[in-house]
Amino acid sequence: MDTLVKGMINGEAAVYACDITQMANEMQRTHNTLPVATMALGRTLAGATLMCSMLKHKNDRLTLQINGGGVTGTLMAVGGADLVMKACIGNPKANVKPKGEGDLNVGGAVGTDGFVTVIKDLGLKAPYVGKTRMVSGEIGEDLAQYFMQSEQQPSIVYLNTWVEQDFSVIDAGGVIIKPLPKASEQTLALIESKIPMIRNYAIYLMSKSVDEVLKMIFPEIELTEHSAPRYQCDCSRERLIGMLVSLGKDELNDMIERDGGAQVTCRFCNKEYNFSKQELQKIVEGLK
Repeated sequence: MDTLVKGMINGEAAVYACDITQMANEMQRTHNTLPVATMALGRTLAGATLMCSMLKHKNDRLTLQINGGGVTGTLMAVGGADLVMKACIGNPKANVKPKGEGDLNVGGAVGTDGFVTVIKDLGLKAPYVGKTRMVSGEIGEDLAQYFMQSEQQPSIVYLNTWVEQDFSVIDAGGVIIKPLPKASEQTLALIESKIPMIRNYAIYLMSKSVDEVLKMIFPEIELTEHSAPRYQCDCSRERLIGMLVSLGKDELNDMIERDGGAQVTCRFCNKEYNFSKQELQKIVEGLK
């Protein structure tokens, strides 16, 4: 079962860690992604899951969008404080030349000519939107840059997704460490000394639980909370009617005249919804 764990180091640094291997496999099957696309979207999903675990209230929502101008197109993961997640990718068949033998070039596929965008719907009049420039396309480094620039929070971010030859996901997950403002030099030095081990998080995860990996890296850690994230699209006919309404009556009338109806596919789960000519006419009438 997928797991998200929260913990504290010396009461001075918050730790968020996850194993989302099952979610990443469901994501790969849903979008039929090639390996480099699986790795890019899997990292995005892991990052968004960790960030959703930082939300304060049960109805809070977060969208993480990565667009570096590369062949993957836009990567997007959406979820809430309940850790029910979904994800989509602009080009699931994205592929680039590997950096080396067995070393897929995620950064080259994602690109660096673009932005990390984080949208938080916190129940206020308008959502919070933070945007920072891409720095590597590797996702983890880009999110660390986002935390530093947009939220003024220096953070260590490690994300990875390992893919088997049959395109399935061996393991996927990540770690975010956020020192508190009061963190001592001793705690900061401790965290910095563990960076080589943090970079091996995905390797450790192949044979150990999240709890075991965290305790191996940080013996002094206090584990404070465990949750079970899951992958599930929340699309519905009613939601897509709302999307059709947003198109406006001119475009809806064009659909009626040109196509005699509409077929709408959810980009997160690929489920198709068909709307007849009569249904579109009723939507148009409601706009008048």
